[in-house]
Amino acid sequence: MPRFGIPIPRYPCRMNMFDRLTETAIADTDLLLSNDKHGDILPTSRKVDFAFNTDDEQKANDFAEFIKEKSYGRTEITSLDQGGFRILVFVDMPITQNLILCVSGFMLCLSRLFTIDYDGWGSIIQKPIEEL
Repeated sequence: MPRFGIPIPRYPCRMNMFDRLTETAIADTDLLLSNDKHGDILPTSRKVDFAFNTDDEQKANDFAEFIKEKSYGRTEITSLDQGGFRILVFVDMPITQNLILCVSGFMLCLSRLFTIDYDGWGSIIQKPIEEL
């Protein structure tokens, strides 16, 4: 029973995060399906870049330093022409659905902790050698 008879909303913040994770998983799956249609060999390890944006240079530097300290990936910060900063996190990994959705969801969670925007991931399509 809530204190003083005032109902406490269930999961107000978590549901918002739940919605974000769901939207990200849908977008990630759509990208995987598109890559698959283009002949991508999803289990092949490759460099995957996860992109983040912020208007705050200190947040960009703090986030990049955190990623490096925890050995989650290699980072690169660039200043954008329209203002703000883009942080790329590079991870060498295959992009099978279970792996990329886990890592992408984790990156989304980190973006919320650092109050920066997560802009998704990308990689170069990996085709069989005979097709190259």
